[in-house]
Amino acid sequence: MKISLIESGNIEAYRDALDLHLSQVFGEGSTLVLNDEFVCAAIVEDNNHIVAAGLAYLRLMKQGGNSFDAGIIGGIAVDSEYRGQGLGKAITSVLDQFLSSRGVNHAFLFAYKPDVYRSSGYTELTAPIHYYDVQQQRWNQFVYRGGMVKALSSGQPLTDQVIEFNGCVY
Repeated sequence: MKISLIESGNIEAYRDALDLHLSQVFGEGSTLVLNDEFVCAAIVEDNNHIVAAGLAYLRLMKQGGNSFDAGIIGGIAVDSEYRGQGLGKAITSVLDQFLSSRGVNHAFLFAYKPDVYRSSGYTELTAPIHYYDVQQQRWNQFVYRGGMVKALSSGQPLTDQVIEFNGCVY
């Protein structure tokens, strides 16, 4: 197996394979979200077939009077036959390193199974977030169950105040 980091400028070559992988793991209609926030994907290939992937996005966020660079990790998808081998943790590590190299203060992810990410240094996000709800097409605010956060730098720690997410979750 091989793990690779694919930056935004090179992602088109992997787009169809990533879309297929995401739809197989998450269900029909799940696709790669490419926008100006997208920075990279980490993929794991076995015999030139994607068996695990994760995506990273960059955004400026704010909490109280503190603005900070944030990363959002989304689309962590591991084929069912490959689960339990540490591939999610490996993908998260690669994405965290990339985001850290870009000066990101905090990385966020939203997990179906939050316990999976605790060993990677993520903790429960207890602060409410103000974010754009894509499904309801409106701004919303609440404590997102399954929300996780990790400090990637020694910058200002987060508090329990609302985090202005400045967009959607991935």
